[in-house]
Amino acid sequence: MKCALVTGATSRLGAPLARSFARENYRVILHANRSREAAHELAASLTREGATAEVLIADFAEREATARFCETLIERFGAPDVVVNNASNFEHDFPGRGDPAVLATSFAVHAEAPFRIVEAAAQAKQADALLTVFNILDQKLINPNPDYFSYTLGKAALLAMTELWQRAGRTDVRVFGLLPGLMFPSGPQTEQRFSLDACKIPTGRATPADDICAAIHFYLGCPDMPGQMLPIDGGEHLTPRSRDIAFE
Repeated sequence: MKCALVTGATSRLGAPLARSFARENYRVILHANRSREAAHELAASLTREGATAEVLIADFAEREATARFCETLIERFGAPDVVVNNASNFEHDFPGRGDPAVLATSFAVHAEAPFRIVEAAAQAKQADALLTVFNILDQKLINPNPDYFSYTLGKAALLAMTELWQRAGRTDVRVFGLLPGLMFPSGPQTEQRFSLDACKIPTGRATPADDICAAIHFYLGCPDMPGQMLPIDGGEHLTPRSRDIAFE
């Protein structure tokens, strides 16, 4: 049975991702931090549906916790076939009002944790095995605005890591970068404001989580395709903004 690790597996995108792997008969490793109860509930739900699901807890803001997570992952489950680096810290700051603590957490969660996880999986896997990694990025990396300053810097580091893996000349490790746009209400958005903001996107709607899942499984079905960068955002990256869509 193939194995997929989904970090941030109880987030709004994480749970649909986990369910999509369960439907494809993967053993699913669910990472969670604060949402521990929700992670165990999701694992139990997937198990009742006939899937195999396990939970691993770690606070990726803590370097030692991330190191222990990687060790436990490999010791208990071996190298996963698929890694989805979805865990995130979406906290607002702004240039001139930046918060070094938020920046440190952003780099730890968005850059160091994925770095360690992919390195651990790549080094532990069998020589003839294929490791496929999906880094969940953000369309604002190619259409930047200054809101969520530290978050953006951390995701930019993950973008660089994605590109460097793609240029590493490995045919046994594929690293994809998916760049979604508006998907769920966040920050100051009410449901009403979210609906209004979705109308500003070229397609006129927020990106469904199922679109991200479909892209991942399309790539998994094409094992000879090398790593790619793919905006999945309804064309949002083509609409320049001076502020985040939630603040316009």
